[in-house]
Amino acid sequence: MGMAIEEFKEKFQKIKNMNYVPSLMRGPTGIGYTLETLLGITENNDAKPDIDGAELKAHRSK
Repeated sequence: MGMAIEEFKEKFQKIKNMNYVPSLMRGPTGIGYTLETLLGITENNDAKPDIDGAELKAHRSK
């Protein structure tokens, strides 16, 4: 089972308050890897949901 939504909200707010965070890995998967690392989610390649039944996805914007 993944992280509960309330736990995600608390951790995500802390990450938002960090403002700019440099990517921890180069390449197209670096953003997702960085976000998962900051949330305390172990990198995985399975299709199981990360957060209360939902798979976490991230992307770059400009």
